[in-house]
Amino acid sequence: MKRATILMLAVLLLAALGCGGMNESTDDPNVVFVDPNAVRGGEYGDLYFEANGVRFGIYDEAETVLSALPAYRSTFTGETCAFDTADVYYYYAGYQILTNEIDGVSRITSISIADDTVRTPQGLYIGMTEADAAEAFPALRDAGWNLTDGSAKLTVTFVDGTVTGIVYSPSIAED
Repeated sequence: MKRATILMLAVLLLAALGCGGMNESTDDPNVVFVDPNAVRGGEYGDLYFEANGVRFGIYDEAETVLSALPAYRSTFTGETCAFDTADVYYYYAGYQILTNEIDGVSRITSISIADDTVRTPQGLYIGMTEADAAEAFPALRDAGWNLTDGSAKLTVTFVDGTVTGIVYSPSIAED
């Protein structure tokens, strides 16, 4: 419960402070805007997530995925940084799904692993060692823990050699 409360407070803080004055004319190199014209749902290669027998990934239609999953525990809607519509978070046991409306369709734009109760199809989980993660997914290690495949990117973060974050997000095309 404590972990879920901390996670919710972090999301609320990011929503309240993280996006306030940003627009596409910003000069901040850390701000990335996703081109909605580049959206191609289902083209996430090997970087998909699976829960309760439902396989899904970045840019899949949210309605289709959410209706196939069990009921979410809670939801949160907040201001977005990358899209013209609100961020809508759906919280499940061990993971969360972020959706945004793109060209009139609600699509999955992020999947985050929240705790050690969930493993990715690639064998990753929060709390595993960096060595075990490298053994489970060598291509991810070889890509510097930031692997792109199709329209999706998988990023794994570590603190003191232990996995602390696993996030599927949109890949950004290089010009």
